[in-house]
Amino acid sequence: MIHSLRLKWIGAPVGIVAAVSACSSPPSAGHFVPQALPDPVTFSPVAELLVVRCGSLDCHGRVGRNLRLYGSAGLRFAASDRPLIPLCDTTDEVTQDYDSVIGLEPETMSAVASGADPSELTLVRKARGAEAHKGGTIWSVGDDADICLTGWLTGKPATSDCASSVASVLPSGSTNPLLSCFGMP
Repeated sequence: MIHSLRLKWIGAPVGIVAAVSACSSPPSAGHFVPQALPDPVTFSPVAELLVVRCGSLDCHGRVGRNLRLYGSAGLRFAASDRPLIPLCDTTDEVTQDYDSVIGLEPETMSAVASGADPSELTLVRKARGAEAHKGGTIWSVGDDADICLTGWLTGKPATSDCASSVASVLPSGSTNPLLSCFGMP
């Protein structure tokens, strides 16, 4: 009798631990796996646009931001790099920027890359001023910057629109050396 009571006292906690641990792990089907993403190969002009328009050190070129942008005109990824040295964004910076952009809303990003309206993305709404944004309206629907970003999101990259938008905000406009990063003279 005493032996069976000991087994009950030992068996009860083991059973409780087993039951709790079975409920505490998430089901493997609960993880989001993107079906589609915008092309990382054609992202470089978009990264340059975002860094110039949004990546200043007091905005998205700051480590604590959920959309963190690295690039030649702001926060550098490599500790040895300096503003504008090297002149163009490095491969590592473009990769970090890509990961930051697609990581904001992965489910919605996947839907947009599969054909949904780009304005479903907070990134697009904030830049257009359709949603509250501390930086205010950055560009308007249909302008060069908007076409640059939404074209890339929808699989229709528009490098010349990216370059035009960057030139419109740079000192010396179309003669600014940063435009050489777009492969333009």
